[in-house]
Amino acid sequence: MARVTTFVTMLMFSVWFAGTAVAQTDTPPPGPSLNPPQNAGLGDDARQRLILGVIAVVLAAVVWYGRRTRKKRQKSG
Repeated sequence: MARVTTFVTMLMFSVWFAGTAVAQTDTPPPGPSLNPPQNAGLGDDARQRLILGVIAVVLAAVVWYGRRTRKKRQKSG
């Protein structure tokens, strides 16, 4: 009978103290950031604007060169 009483007493203490331990550890500690902020470099929006600007300049240069070449051909012929 003494063993059963000891077992029940230990079981009761473990349940009481386990309840408070669980209540204290509800929130896990913060881990490493999977997506660190990017401080250096261009953002997506600025990069797209830069690419579109370069494309616009190249197309304008092609149009200017084509008109210049056509004008020279008309003068010589």
